[in-house]
Amino acid sequence: MLCRRLPLFFSFLSLIVVLTAREAIFLLGNKNSISKRDENNDIQVLSPTGGSDDADNGQTNAPLHTVNPLVYGELAARFSNRSEYLRAKCAEFQGNLPGRLRTWLPQALYYSQKYNILGCLIAKAGVTTWKVHLNRMLGRDGNLENTDDIKAIKMMPLSKLTRLVIAGDVTRVINVRHPIDRLVSAYKNKFYNGQPTIPGEKFTNFFQKAQKLLGRPWQRGTATSISFPEFLQYVLEESKSGLSTMNCHWRPIHSVCLPCTAKYKYIMKLETIEEDLAFLKEELDIREMNVTLKMNVNKKQEGRTSDDYFRGLPVDLLAGVRRLYEYDFTLFDYAIPDYLENIG
Repeated sequence: MLCRRLPLFFSFLSLIVVLTAREAIFLLGNKNSISKRDENNDIQVLSPTGGSDDADNGQTNAPLHTVNPLVYGELAARFSNRSEYLRAKCAEFQGNLPGRLRTWLPQALYYSQKYNILGCLIAKAGVTTWKVHLNRMLGRDGNLENTDDIKAIKMMPLSKLTRLVIAGDVTRVINVRHPIDRLVSAYKNKFYNGQPTIPGEKFTNFFQKAQKLLGRPWQRGTATSISFPEFLQYVLEESKSGLSTMNCHWRPIHSVCLPCTAKYKYIMKLETIEEDLAFLKEELDIREMNVTLKMNVNKKQEGRTSDDYFRGLPVDLLAGVRRLYEYDFTLFDYAIPDYLENIG
C-alpha cells in the first residue's frame, strides 16, 4: 500500500474532439461539476471500463492543438501557471526551506520507462486511477496488484531515484487535491464515515492505531466508530511524531513530493483531472490512457459537503489542521476555507 476552488473554464465542446465517443459523453455529462471540489469520492472501488482509448476503438481523432488551438493554449497555460506559481512560492523561502519541505516518500514515486514519466502520486488524490494507467502503459489490464514494475523504488536504487527526482532528464508529474477534500475522503474511506463497524482486515490497522493515539482501548472483533473530530485529533497526534511517520493517506503532500526541489512540469489537480489528463495524453502521446476513468468513486451523494464536516469544530482543532496543511494550501494555490481563516 502506498505509504479549486475555481478551475479554468473553457469550451467542453471543443475539448472532446480528442476523446473517444464514450469519453466525450462523460465530459459533457459532467461539465457543470467541474468548478466544484470533489467531495463524495473514495468509498467503493469500481472496476475499470473496457477499451479506453483511440487505439482500442479503432478511431483516429485529430489532435487538439490543430483542431482547436485556443483550447489547447488555455490548457497549456494552466499547467504553466501552476508550475510558475509553485516556483514563485518556493522562491519566497530564499533557499532556506523548512524541514518539512525537505522530506519525501520514495514509495510515492512511480515511473513509466516507455514514456519517461516520473510521477509523485498522492494517496486520496487519484493514485489508484494512475496505477491503472501505468499498468496499461505496460500492456496490462490494469490489475492493481502489479506495482513492482511501476513503482520507481522497485525499479532502481534509491540513489538513482534521488538523482532522477532532482535533476534527471524525465517528465515529472505530481497529482494534488484540496486538503479539506482529501482529509474527508480519507475519513470516509478508511473509517467508514463514522459508522459503527467491525473493521475488516484491510482497515483494522487504521482503527487500532487511531484508538491507541486517542487513548482508548482496542479490542479486535468489536464494533467501533471514530467521529470526524476524533479522526482529526488522531491525525494531529500522529503528526507530532514527525510527518514522515504519518499514514500516506493524509500525510501532507508537501512532505511527500519535494515540491520546492523537484521541477514538476505537470501539476495535476483532481478537481480538473479529466481536462488535465486529456492534455497530458496528447502532449506525451499516451495511447493507453483513458481520461474518463475514475477509480474509488462513490456515485452515491451523501448530502454533506467536505466543508460541512469542518464547520462548528473547536477552534484549536481547526487551527491544528491549518498549521499542518498550510503549505499544501499555499504551494498548490488552494483557497483556505472561511472557517480556517483568522485562526492561530
